[in-house]
Amino acid sequence: MAYQIKSILYASDLTPRSPAVFRHAVGLAAKFDARLHAMTVSLPATGLPYMEFMSEEKFDAMRAAGQSKDEDLLRQRIEVFTEAHPEMDVANVLTSIRAVEGDPARCILDMAKHVLADMIVMGSRGHSAIGELILGSVAHKVTMKADVPVILVPIDR
Repeated sequence: MAYQIKSILYASDLTPRSPAVFRHAVGLAAKFDARLHAMTVSLPATGLPYMEFMSEEKFDAMRAAGQSKDEDLLRQRIEVFTEAHPEMDVANVLTSIRAVEGDPARCILDMAKHVLADMIVMGSRGHSAIGELILGSVAHKVTMKADVPVILVPIDR
């Protein structure tokens, strides 16, 4: 059986350098004739100290609105990228756009399983060893725990 990549997960942190990472994801998807799934993750809202002043339903609605806003922002950035790069066939490879809330590394790994990703493409700032020890690194965690190859695109350099 020939080597195939059928599904690629692109994880965005919505920073200004994200389009450079997206470019690699689109290029790989086009090269392999794969489906591309785009996602972004926001940290969970704790609700403190606001829970004293609002109902749980209102807080849940506020969280859902934030998630929807993140998904809209990712969608807008992809549209801007598509207009700026008509030579890249985004429309033929992009399958889904999602925003989720939770631990970023865990959410990326879960989404990769959900979309049956054969590869994950994401950016990496390249923290120093001490920086990773103190801050942690989503890219490092994903790379160490993923069941599929992870392509790290350097950003902020």
